[in-house]
Amino acid sequence: MNRSAIFALTAIAVALAPAAWADTITRITPEAERVALVNGQATVKFVVSGQNTEGDCGIWVDYGDQGSPDTRIIGKRDGELPREFTHTFGRPGQYTVTATGRRVKTTSACDGAVSTVVTVAEAGRDRRRGPAAEASCPAGWELRKGSFDRKTGAFTCDPAYPEQRMDCGRDLRYFERDNTIGCRARGEGRR
Repeated sequence: MNRSAIFALTAIAVALAPAAWADTITRITPEAERVALVNGQATVKFVVSGQNTEGDCGIWVDYGDQGSPDTRIIGKRDGELPREFTHTFGRPGQYTVTATGRRVKTTSACDGAVSTVVTVAEAGRDRRRGPAAEASCPAGWELRKGSFDRKTGAFTCDPAYPEQRMDCGRDLRYFERDNTIGCRARGEGRR
């Protein structure tokens, strides 16, 4: 093998190495799925879990409340997974919190993207007795707008579709239908 071929193979191996060394994000778990505002604020801790490798990689945590995301470098020097994040919400609502591998400074992105849903309620609502205090949907579901009946407490939950579509890969196509999301082969009909 000549020198230029060895150099080319080495350059390719070095270029691909950071992707092979990237940590993988597998889960984000909130301290509580439902919290109440106290003095206009609700602070929630989140734990991002995954698999660690030898290299460093970047992670972004977006809290879904239009604030700036937390950006961190994951690795031996700056802290490995699982990693704890804390965020304070300033108003009631249902927030989709997403942890995504993204470039931070000069560090390449971690692999993976995960999300969870947190409901922040006004403190007065949680203290009420009766059906109004029970209007919360389970994880992965969200309260359908306009479905809550204040008299009876009846409400409807819809699936909480992710803010970003899944990356299905080159030969697959993303779909949402009948409260289901997934990936199917291109050209494949509906099931």
